[in-house]
Amino acid sequence: MSSFHEPEPVPLSDEGEMDLIKVQRVNQSWIVHGHLRDTATAWIEHLRRTDAERLEKSCWLALFLTRYKKSVLRDPKPLFYAGLFAFATREEIDWFLAEHPMTHAITLLGLGDDSGLDDLGGQARDLATGVAGEIRAIRDCE
Repeated sequence: MSSFHEPEPVPLSDEGEMDLIKVQRVNQSWIVHGHLRDTATAWIEHLRRTDAERLEKSCWLALFLTRYKKSVLRDPKPLFYAGLFAFATREEIDWFLAEHPMTHAITLLGLGDDSGLDDLGGQARDLATGVAGEIRAIRDCE
């Protein structure tokens, strides 16, 4: 009888570890709807075990958006979570974000897919489009 063994966490750079700690602290401190905190924790753990590079980029982007783009919004949570999931694949978006319409829509927009906007109303659609544009502008500078 074989047992399932999860892979060990992949090593991060020192800066990546610091960003990860900050992201985990922020995620745990905010009041969010629909178990988004737990979803983000599962996403971080998924990347921690599979893709250090995407984890580092995701943490950096989440922190960057909340530090330097928060003037775009009164509530930085959509920026933070959109940054955290910005490097997800289509399959990962569907798996992790199906219950989180705003982050789902923003992340799909990052892939050029506007189908997630169908689940949002007027102002929320504008917010998703604006945040996706912010992320696109930052990613275009990479």
